[in-house]
This record gives sequence, C-alpha cells and structure tokens, in this order.
Amino acid sequence: MQNIKHLVAIGRVSAVMGLVVAMGCSSMDSSSKSKDERSEGRVKDDKNITESIEKKLKSDPVYKFEQVQVKTYSGSVQLSGFVDTQLQSQRAEEHVRNVGGVKHLINGLAIKPPPAPPAEVSVQTLTPAETQTLTPTGKASGDPLAPEPTPKSNSSTNSTPRNY
Repeated sequence: MQNIKHLVAIGRVSAVMGLVVAMGCSSMDSSSKSKDERSEGRVKDDKNITESIEKKLKSDPVYKFEQVQVKTYSGSVQLSGFVDTQLQSQRAEEHVRNVGGVKHLINGLAIKPPPAPPAEVSVQTLTPAETQTLTPTGKASGDPLAPEPTPKSNSSTNSTPRNY
C-alpha cells in the first residue's frame, strides 16, 4: 500500500513538472518571436523591397548611391545617408517609388556640405640683401636666456660650494 502511495505522489510531481516545462517552452516561443508585430510573410516582403531598392540604387548609371542605407518596415521605406546634391536625393526617391509594395517613403538623405577651400600658403622668397649669415652663439637668439652671472672674486673666506 505504501508503495502505491509513493507511485501516485511521484506521478503527480512528474505531471506538475511536465506542465511547468511545457509552459516555460511556450513562453520562450513567444519571447523568441521577433519584437515587431509583423508576420513572417511581411518580414520577407520588407526584405525583398529593401533588396530591390538597394539593387536599383547601386546599378544607377549616373549615381552609385554608395553612402545610402535602406530600411523597410511594413512597406514604409526609410532612406538615410549622404548624397552630393538635391538631384541625387530626388533620383533615389524615384528608384524607391518604382518598386512594388512601397506604401510610404521617408527620405532622410542629407546633402553633403561643400568641401572647405584649401588654405592659402604664403611663400616668401628672400633676396640676397635680406639674408644674413648666422653665427652660433650657444643661445636660441641674440637675447640672453638668463642673466649673465657676475664674476665674483676668489676670496679664500668664501669657500662654500655652489649648487647649480
């Protein structure tokens, strides 16, 4: 009789553990699902839209749009990055509008600022009359760096060593 009670208790514990494991797995499935609310088909459609737009931008005969990124979410396409001119931005928009499945376009392309003009460099040529011969003085310039020490007499009364 005692053995039967133990078997029933073990069966109950096993059943409870099985339920806990099953519920834990089902909650993991819902958390491992993508964080957005799109279906797998919508995610695939968005990926196809993005790839199609990227292909069109890269194969443009005039502009290669190498600094343009494309992202798609539920048919809304976002362009970001840099282009050289407003005309390039408009051309990128045309490519997006010619792809099927695009519902909305967000053009976040920025026009690159013009390059800074080169700094002017002044070159001065000295004439022979303006040149001079420099002689080494042991100093950085003609001005003394420190006051010249004044010579002191060698008196035998002052025999303290000097620390320099």
